[in-house]
Amino acid sequence: MMTQIKQEIKNLLLKKDHAQVISLCRDDTYRWKILRSCLYDADERICWAAVEAIGKLAQIWWKDGKKDRVREFMRNLFWSMNDESGGIGWFSPQTIAEIILNIPELIAPYGSMMLYHALEEPPLVKGGLWGIGRLGRRLKEDVAFFEDKVLGVFQSDDPKVLGLAAWAMGEVGFAPALPYLEKLTGRPEKVRIYLDNFCAKSLGEWAKEAKNKIKEGNKIFESFNQIETIK
Repeated sequence: MMTQIKQEIKNLLLKKDHAQVISLCRDDTYRWKILRSCLYDADERICWAAVEAIGKLAQIWWKDGKKDRVREFMRNLFWSMNDESGGIGWFSPQTIAEIILNIPELIAPYGSMMLYHALEEPPLVKGGLWGIGRLGRRLKEDVAFFEDKVLGVFQSDDPKVLGLAAWAMGEVGFAPALPYLEKLTGRPEKVRIYLDNFCAKSLGEWAKEAKNKIKEGNKIFESFNQIETIK
């Protein structure tokens, strides 16, 4: 029976039937436990679908007045990012970011906490960068506060880390990253990033897109300031 229920949840996640997953797990503690365990699945597709479903489920609980349940789960996610937990929560930063995306009032303090703790733990850097990109400009002040730590990831030799860093800086619109992005524009290595579905581009393409987003964002900001000055 246990195996059957677990497989049912996994099949729904593979189909990205989030509505049905939420319906099954909303008030069922056992099925919710299975959904949480899917964050550790060997199949990356199941992990990402679980991240998305949990974000939506957390939003429903929040609206239902079950805010303590959401906060408790957030604390558990942060605990799993700690060495002392006994097991690294590989998808914890991504899940924290997805929950914040669905419940924006949790950006403080959980956004900066996710950024800091993920970049402190080498196995979680990729997840932390994805979380930064997912939250985008909502996290710009925190990225600026931890600027040295964030830009330090560009010292990595891992194309996946560099690709995620480039994409994330573009989503945030973080201009101090421009010199680092410029150095990556000719890199041919393929990097795959999950953006609702898996998207593969060369590292150079990710860097160029990020540069364009940052520059375009700066132009919009300057235009807005000019309008305000005229007023």
